[in-house]
Formats: sequence, structure tokens, C-alpha cells
Amino acid sequence: METDKSLIMRKEYKGIIFNSTTVLSLRGALAGAVRERRIRTAVVSTRSRAAVAEVLSGAGITVDVVVGGFDLSRWGEHRKPEPDTMFVAAARMDLDPEEVVAVTDCDCDVRAARGAGMGVIQAGPGLASELIPLLGVNPPSEAPRDFSHAVAPVTGLMGLVVGDVVGSTYEHHRTTDFNFPLFPPRSRPTDDTVAGLAVARWLLGDRTREALVRSLVRLCNRYPRVGYSHRFKAWLRSVEHRPYGGNTNGSAMRVGACGWAAQTLEEALDLARQTAGVSHDSAEGIRGAQAVAAGIFLARTGRSKEEVRRWVEDNLGYDFSPSVAQIRRTADRSYNCDASIPQAFCCWLQSRTYEEAVRNAVSLATDADTIAAIAGALSAATPGMEVPREWADRVFGMLKPDLKAILMEFDERICRN
Repeated sequence: METDKSLIMRKEYKGIIFNSTTVLSLRGALAGAVRERRIRTAVVSTRSRAAVAEVLSGAGITVDVVVGGFDLSRWGEHRKPEPDTMFVAAARMDLDPEEVVAVTDCDCDVRAARGAGMGVIQAGPGLASELIPLLGVNPPSEAPRDFSHAVAPVTGLMGLVVGDVVGSTYEHHRTTDFNFPLFPPRSRPTDDTVAGLAVARWLLGDRTREALVRSLVRLCNRYPRVGYSHRFKAWLRSVEHRPYGGNTNGSAMRVGACGWAAQTLEEALDLARQTAGVSHDSAEGIRGAQAVAAGIFLARTGRSKEEVRRWVEDNLGYDFSPSVAQIRRTADRSYNCDASIPQAFCCWLQSRTYEEAVRNAVSLATDADTIAAIAGALSAATPGMEVPREWADRVFGMLKPDLKAILMEFDERICRN
């Protein structure tokens, strides 16, 4: 197969994706240029991760990222020629797809790379001389932060994260038992945590729409198997990232950081509108996000629960009158904001402690992780309803270093100020 010159976007590439055969080209002059310019490298293969590791070990080659054929699904779905694994590889290199070029020897790779908006170049004898002039330079990487002695926060975004983890195993194994077992073996952070921390990272930097999309796409694609909806997953792995009118609770689950970062109620509402609007741009999607952001802002700035209730009901039109027991008997099990927001707020409003709010949320037998994440986020913003220390420490230990870094930076720069 000859290189399709139209696929080579003439720019300074900062990352290279190989397959398990073309990675053997990473030698000599090309390997030297990659080291000197700190170019990030990945192997994306339809083979298993273990099979790729064997190839790399036998050849004495190291790369930064490996995405195997079963990394996105235990059944091997979304493999090449679909572009999904290419998006994931770019995210794990912390690059935008257009900053990456794929070195290919088959049409399968061309289709996958082109679908992700990447450049494509043919492997072969002239690869180094053709590719090296197209490479840019990456800045030196910062030393990873040491969290071995970090103390997990018990307010701020920890409320969202712990609620998500507590509810994670009960989303698909529902329970109405208030005294359900805590932290069973498969407890883990899900899409609520990852998307919520992506919004937090955006708030720590450039608050443009482009930066918000980039933060969501990079962080969420880095964690492809945490439970995204089909529509949001398609949005993450698209080239244009157009909003799709979503009205589900995905807009509300990720908005918590806006309630902490805002200086005024009006700013909280505007930030919520922005974070929802990139994907969940329906009136209901935006309203749900604004309810949660406003609730957190008002709670953390000293308003009573009754004052928060009245403001959200009067200004956003929700009804928080049902008791938790009533909701448990008659709960709407849809994922729409118009169902999820009253459920989460009622669990928070009718609880005295963080644990009670989260246990109420999970035992509704609805969307357990998201309802618990929202109720937990509201609780952690309420004086006297902090996350139990033991829970915070346990969940903090489950987070990967990049997620810990965002959580701690947001807590230090935003929540404590």
C-alpha cells in the first residue's frame, strides 16, 4: 500500500501510533528523533495487550502507551478499523488526535486513523526520512506528584467521587436495602468521577469552550470502560464534538466543580450552562446541571437546606416534596434529569449525615452511582455533612495518579480558598 499523501497533514506531530508490526520501525534515526524531541509513542493493535508486550519485549522496544484489542470491551468490540482505539491512544498520550500520526501498513489502520482525524504515513524503507521532518517537540514532562502521604479531603469533590464509588456496584445490581454492604469487591470510580474531574481540570485553566471539550475528551477517553452512555461515548470519539441534545443526568453528574469554583450564584448557573451545553444542550440537560451547581453553591455559602430547596423549586421548577420512602416505592428508573434531580435532592434534603444521604440514594434502586454522586456532592458542600474519613481514605486509594492530581489541585486552589 502506498502512502496517501492527502492523509499527511503538514504540521508538527507530537505523537506516533504504530501497530504491532510497524512498531519495529522504531529504531535507528527515527528512535533517536523520538527521544530527542520527546515524541510520545503508542501501539494500537487488534491483538491482546499481552501479545503486544511480547512483541515489544522481543524487539527491545519501549513505547508510552499500548491499547490492545480487548481494552475497550471484553468482547473485542470497537477494534480497528473503527477509530475508537485511536481516540483512546491519543488521550492516553495526552494529545489531541490531530497532533498524532499513524504509521501503517494496512487499510484497516488508515480507516481507523482517518476516522479519528489523524495523519497517516506508510511504513517502509523511507519512513524515517519522510516522518522525522514532520515531527514537533514536546516540552519536558513534569515529575509525577507523590501522593503517598496525601490526606484525602472530606469536602469538595470528594463528596461526588465517594458517592459514585459507593453506588458503583448497585447501578446494575439494584437494592432497596438501606443497610446494603459498603465497598463490595467491584466498587470503583465510574464515569461520574472521570467526567466530574474533567470539568474540574477545565475550571483550573483556560475556561473556553474548546478547552472544556478538550478536557472532557482527553480524560474520558483515557478511561474507556467506566460506563459512559452510548451517545456520550460517540460524542467523545467524534471529530467535531457537536452537542446532541442530551437530557440525561450526565450533565448533572459532572457539574459539581462549578458550584465550588463560582464566586456568585449567577456564575455558578453560567458555568453549569457551559458544561452541559457542549453535549447535553437540551433545556432539561441544562436545567439539571444548573440545579446541582446552584445547590452546591448555596449550601457551601451558608444557605440552609430549606433556602436551597425553595430557590431551586421556585427558579428551576423541580418538586422536592416526595419523601425518600415514597420515591423508593414509585421511583422513575430513567436516566433523565427530570427524574434524577428530584431523587438526588430529596436524599440530601432528608438526611442528617453524608452516609445517610448516600445510603438513601443507593437504596432508591435507580441510577445508584449517579444519584449517590449528586447527593454526595450536595452533602459535602453542607457544613456538618462531610465525607466520613474512613470512606474518603479508602476511595482516594482507588484513584489513579492523574485523577488524584486533579482532585488535590482543585481542593487546594478552589475548595480551600
